[in-house]
Amino acid sequence: MQLPSPQFGGYPAGPPPRRNSPLPWILGGSGALVLAVVVLIGVIYLVDVNRTDNAGGPTGLPAPVPTLSRRPSAPPTPEGTPSQQPSSGAAPQPQDGRVTDPVTGLSFEVPGGSWRVPANLGGSLGIKWTSGVVAVAQSDFDGQGNDWLGNVFTGELPTAYGYNGPASMRSTAATLLQVVEPAFYSPPHQRKIVEDKAIKVGGRDAWLLMIDLDFSEQSAANGWKWKRERAAFVIVDRGAGATPALAYVSVPDNLGLSVADQVIKSLKLS
Repeated sequence: MQLPSPQFGGYPAGPPPRRNSPLPWILGGSGALVLAVVVLIGVIYLVDVNRTDNAGGPTGLPAPVPTLSRRPSAPPTPEGTPSQQPSSGAAPQPQDGRVTDPVTGLSFEVPGGSWRVPANLGGSLGIKWTSGVVAVAQSDFDGQGNDWLGNVFTGELPTAYGYNGPASMRSTAATLLQVVEPAFYSPPHQRKIVEDKAIKVGGRDAWLLMIDLDFSEQSAANGWKWKRERAAFVIVDRGAGATPALAYVSVPDNLGLSVADQVIKSLKLS
């Protein structure tokens, strides 16, 4: 996973105004001349109405539709969702090899090796992480001081992602993927869906969306230490009146793709 850097996408250009076919003025005879004058007056009237009703913009052009930016920076926090500012409390530490999220009740086994609790959990894309561990897959992977990370994060799922009960889990997971992929995996890559299915976590309804990302071409060209990455979102319904829990796992292959599967299988809800 790469943290986002400042860059924003633009808007697609609207379709060009449609060109009207030339009016056939060469009709011949006085009756044709009268008809031409009447048509001309009608055209002038219509143009004037269009200018009045659509002042400030071209007639008949749709409003531009925003596209997902490739690498957004500090997107605005959706109204009613947790702040992106870091939590004032300390990140929960492992107990008996597990980290438990004090907000959602989700817990997971901490992978072995270089995985550690970060000094600052913070948040991104409107999501405030309340527990997590990270590992460095490659320091300064781009020559600009940026690290490529593996991560396990948990937190509450913001309402802005469209969750509306277990029946909406699959579409909500797809929305998460559409937002996260261009933000955290901006280098060119291929994507494959590995799992997209309903599961249970702690007896509660949940949804797993797992993908594999292939960076092989970019890895070879840039001398990166990883070629592929496995990422997963798990949405857990916590019952009526409770905000759903979210687990986001992303592991490059040089940290072991199987780590992602192990973390998902270890998820519990208290």
